[in-house]
Amino acid sequence: MRGRSRGRLRALASGVAVACLLLSGCASIPVDGETGTIEVEEPVDGLGSEFEPDGPAEGAEAHDIVRGFLAAGAGYADDFAVARSFLTEDFAKEWDPQAGVTVMPADTSFDSLIPNVTSDSRDVRLRLPVDAMLNSQHVYREQRPDTEAEWEFSLRQVNGEWRISDAPQGLVLTHASFAAVFDSYPLYFYTDGYDHLVPDTRWFIRSTSTATEVVSALLAGPADHLRGAVTSAVPDGTHLDPRSVTVEGGIAQVALDASVQGLDGEDEGRLVNQIAATLRGLSSTNSVSVTSPAGELSAQGTEMPPVGVQTDQRPVVVSGGVLARLTDARVEPVAGLPEPAPGVNEPAVSFDEKTYAYLARGDTELHRIVPESGDEGVVLSDAQGLVAPSFDRFGNIWTSTRSNDGGVSVLRPSGDLVEVPAQWLAGRDVVTLAVSRDGTQLAVVSAEDDGGRRIDVIGILRNDDGVPTGLTGETPLRVGAGFTDVVDFSWAGAAQLAVLGSLDGEPAQPYSVGVSGPSRELGEVEGGVSITASSDSPSIRITTEAGELYSYGSDSWQKLVDIVAFDPAYPG
Repeated sequence: MRGRSRGRLRALASGVAVACLLLSGCASIPVDGETGTIEVEEPVDGLGSEFEPDGPAEGAEAHDIVRGFLAAGAGYADDFAVARSFLTEDFAKEWDPQAGVTVMPADTSFDSLIPNVTSDSRDVRLRLPVDAMLNSQHVYREQRPDTEAEWEFSLRQVNGEWRISDAPQGLVLTHASFAAVFDSYPLYFYTDGYDHLVPDTRWFIRSTSTATEVVSALLAGPADHLRGAVTSAVPDGTHLDPRSVTVEGGIAQVALDASVQGLDGEDEGRLVNQIAATLRGLSSTNSVSVTSPAGELSAQGTEMPPVGVQTDQRPVVVSGGVLARLTDARVEPVAGLPEPAPGVNEPAVSFDEKTYAYLARGDTELHRIVPESGDEGVVLSDAQGLVAPSFDRFGNIWTSTRSNDGGVSVLRPSGDLVEVPAQWLAGRDVVTLAVSRDGTQLAVVSAEDDGGRRIDVIGILRNDDGVPTGLTGETPLRVGAGFTDVVDFSWAGAAQLAVLGSLDGEPAQPYSVGVSGPSRELGEVEGGVSITASSDSPSIRITTEAGELYSYGSDSWQKLVDIVAFDPAYPG
């Protein structure tokens, strides 16, 4: 079991997972140049090439037709023409390969699947091991270990040959085929106020139609877990007209319908910037031209906002029983702070570095310190215990009781307490939580009834003043489902988490986990209990129970000597 679990987490790390990790580091797109045209960065080229599968063999048995059909799903040429050749004429018109994707574990092939075939060969059932799935929105979701799905196929004779007359919609791919055919592409939306870009990672087949699929998905709006938490500059109902994006000479021609006519200059610029930021993920594209029936749309005078929120690169730690900041290889106590309460742990610092928070007295008290005003004291207490505080970019402090009753608590800078409903947490034990640094998403680690721990990500709804009013529905996006235990985590950019996770009872080790993407190993650190990151993997820090501090860089871990520190946390 250990080999399968390790393999399922590292199988895509050779290319597709790396793209996710780099999302937060993209530079802004220049807006100089001709009206309606924006220069974009040249991204890393995609991997793999088109797969050419075999069609149905003459006289093939029903179960071989099913296996051949599934294997042919990796060939997307001519709208999956080879895969459709395994189907009856009527069902070939109904089958939708884009309805979703089931990805099998790295150690599984179609030949290893044992079919259950009826005596008349008219029905074939296959039990498929499932490692991950793409839904109809092209969102990637890892599945729990040993997840299986049963697929049923109906067949009938056509001119003496077996053909599939009914089957589930979508594709089934091996891990290798998925890595060779699909790639991740961030769609970009805005935070409320249009001051930051938020990546919404989706997965598409690398083909000549990728640009069309990416833009079409962008126009359709954010994924379900982000709907309402982010803003789009695209007017409702906007579609491509004609319904394709052409790329010639590196220029992507995006023609939109009349829905975009009448936008004022600022809204028009935001729309063009949003499309340009999204299309910079395609290696074939280095500039974008956006038009409507009335002519070119322009982004001149509209600044491209950054992706994510930049943070101070000095994490706050507990060292010598006081709050301190880690600078290079030194720990310096924060000047001007009062002596913390007994049992100080889990410190946090606001983005403007004007407010600190920590837990104390067995995690039953949340303390807040505002040095400029001299304000210091207990702002929240609960005998059941609280989880580590997390600041959002509006200065709110998020926390929760460990034994959750269906909500999280948000302490406003004014001192007012806002209770945000989260019924899906009711009855669970919350381990830790953190708000994404752009303020759009909440990630929560909680314990399930079987003792395992899970990571859930969900969008945050706010009013015009940035005050949280709720979460985006009652179905969060489960992330990193392959872990049987999660010790700690941190946001590591706008669409990535750094996780101390365990597989099958093994000691927890560091991983990079995409919010919509696979997990990949980040080496080994013995005894890690706390992890933090800012915007990329080199910023990751880990501490042990003994206060040993490790930093990550060049795909290896380095222990910082002569430092004893606990619970590191970058602003947020």
